[in-house]
Amino acid sequence: MSHSRNASDTSNLSETFSDLSETISEPESVISFNENVYFNMQNATVSTVTYVRQARQTIRQLATNKNRWITTPSSVHNVDASRVLDAMLSNARGTGGETSERYTACAISTCPEIHDQVNLARTWFMYLLWPFTAGTHRPSDLISEQATPTIDDTYGSLVSASPERSSRFRTDVNRRDGYRCVISGLWDGPHVPAGANQGFVTLIGAHILKRAVGVFTMDRAHTAAATWNIIRHYSGMSEETIQNMERLVDDPSNGMMLEHNIREIFDKLKIYLEQTERENEYVVREVGGRAWIHPRELLGKTITFRNYDAPTRNLPLPNPRFIALHAGISRILHMSGASEVFAQILDKYDGAAGGNVGNLKSNGDPVHQLSSMMSAMFIGGSLIT
Repeated sequence: MSHSRNASDTSNLSETFSDLSETISEPESVISFNENVYFNMQNATVSTVTYVRQARQTIRQLATNKNRWITTPSSVHNVDASRVLDAMLSNARGTGGETSERYTACAISTCPEIHDQVNLARTWFMYLLWPFTAGTHRPSDLISEQATPTIDDTYGSLVSASPERSSRFRTDVNRRDGYRCVISGLWDGPHVPAGANQGFVTLIGAHILKRAVGVFTMDRAHTAAATWNIIRHYSGMSEETIQNMERLVDDPSNGMMLEHNIREIFDKLKIYLEQTERENEYVVREVGGRAWIHPRELLGKTITFRNYDAPTRNLPLPNPRFIALHAGISRILHMSGASEVFAQILDKYDGAAGGNVGNLKSNGDPVHQLSSMMSAMFIGGSLIT
């Protein structure tokens, strides 16, 4: 349910933006917050269960507070900060294990005041959830030159410095996956066996983590570093993996073969793979709201990754950390209500372009208008954890 606005909400927008600008200009408060979180994480005398219980209590209290909303323009639903925090905490262990749950619970517990809790939710909303959503759209649709830290700024920082992609990515992933969609089982057109009852289908080498998330330009490295700092703690990825993401983004470990329709909803974080107790085995899941995957018998299907090109080539299987992060973000976006808000934002983009977002880059003015709209959302940088 959206949060309705009144006249006082609108009159206070400029004041809200000013407060956030002050937050951005005070890095010492960010440093202090991070130090407190890290200190709590390393405090062996307090169990993760205790921190989770404290965080749950904080979320319950925030959920009843009238000031819990992350303010957005009148044309877009406000975001309930308590839902963002709850979704992050509820999905932490499944995404990155016990260390992820401890990090998330400590971060929430370190925020004693309502405005601190809202700022934390705003940070995760902007620096974690938005890049994954924006990464499902073409960079030309969304890149902005806006200097103010906005959603556009965060997205721009995560776009590849080089447009070149690995020419072997699709070839390697296709060979590893046996020239078939790992979910539906359809064959890639040129490799359909004789006598198979299937039309010609061109499969797509789908990235688990989008290039927009995995590779970023160094001229906007601050916001990219903020995003990856959160990912590092939340996903449980090793420092080595994160340092090598520019290479790994086009590595077979970050890919799988999918048919077009399935790739579309996988990219948009509507379906995801949930790992079973067996290595490299997953179950196909979807977020709620509607039936996303068709045919419906694919929902709940168990799939197992293997290298069909062995022993010719030792091609790596999909990285379980990448799959778990994709799954976690998919669930968080739905559970928090953020996916609905982001859909409204992108719909406004489409409206500004007269129904064609792809035109935004060509005429200049709409890009400026979109950047201004994102600035008006007042969700610029806050506590970078």
